[in-house]
Amino acid sequence: ELKKKGLFNIPCLAESHPEVLLGRLREICLAVTSEVSNLRSMVSCSAIVTLGELFAILKKDMDSEVDEVAAVLLHVVWNSPEFIYKEACQSLGMMVENVTPARAMTALIDRGVK
Repeated sequence: ELKKKGLFNIPCLAESHPEVLLGRLREICLAVTSEVSNLRSMVSCSAIVTLGELFAILKKDMDSEVDEVAAVLLHVVWNSPEFIYKEACQSLGMMVENVTPARAMTALIDRGVK
């Protein structure tokens, strides 16, 4: 429950004080992506949604994190129950809509092939 609350608060912080997150964006993204593989499906789903919301809020500021996040989300799409699959697809869509198109395409092709 605490992890879900923490994951919920990250996009709220990104909306109200993005400068706080931008300085430690790499660390935050690593922490959130590590929760995507959490055995508790609600925590995993919350982490996936959080990643999508970060793409929607921070937009091109998330360019530097596209490769790592795409790899994690593509793995989830490949090997997860349907409700998690849907959230991962939605987050990937938010990534594609909000980062630099060339970064998104490169990450999806490179990580998709692997």
